[in-house]
Amino acid sequence: MKIALIGHGGMGKAVEIIALKRGHDISVIIDPKSKHPKIESGIISEVDVAIDFSLPSCISQNTKAVNEARVPLIIGCTGWYNQMGKIKVMTKNIPVLWSANFSIGVNLYFNIINAASKAINRFEEYDVWGHEIHHSNKGDSPSGSAKTLSEILLNNLDRKTAICEEKLDRKRKDNEIHFSSVRGGPVNFSHTIGFDSEADKIVISHEARSRKGYVLGAVKAAEWLVKQNIGWYDMNDFLDLK
Repeated sequence: MKIALIGHGGMGKAVEIIALKRGHDISVIIDPKSKHPKIESGIISEVDVAIDFSLPSCISQNTKAVNEARVPLIIGCTGWYNQMGKIKVMTKNIPVLWSANFSIGVNLYFNIINAASKAINRFEEYDVWGHEIHHSNKGDSPSGSAKTLSEILLNNLDRKTAICEEKLDRKRKDNEIHFSSVRGGPVNFSHTIGFDSEADKIVISHEARSRKGYVLGAVKAAEWLVKQNIGWYDMNDFLDLK
């Protein structure tokens, strides 16, 4: 599989290593420090798939060029969700798989939290909270994974209608879920959801030991995506969890 790698920071370099180990070819690297600092459709027209782990500020120009080249696209960068509708329109000619987190373990964790929050919705004595820790170089807060977890909880808990992400200098409202974030250290990726009552506390966590799970999931998703029809997909499609 010939891959165009868009973004060559920590995640991009990790994707390169895993892809090469799996027998793929990194045909093009689009990055300010590479031979191709800016993306153009002609540069990537001969590849089988593009994998984007660049910056949210580049999402529009990247997707436009990939769509023009008619190349399947993996979107791994986060922090651009306010442009989702626009990006979906811009990629109408290609298959796209977007995820806030490509780790197979994290996506199984999302499904565990989905099932747990549906079950606990009946029991109003349980409050809920969330907490995440990411490395000090993480560019957004809360993370895309934290936002996904927040959406799952709000969808399943009738008594909760809002997420509070900022520092609280007031009493938290009963309808709110406080989801806190910490940034520190070189390699930190963890998420925790707590269901808390006077009688007991249920804490469900996922902790990554390295970036390997994230990038391996992205490469495996790319291997799957090149066989799909035009449309938007997510990790549940890839993992056959729908």
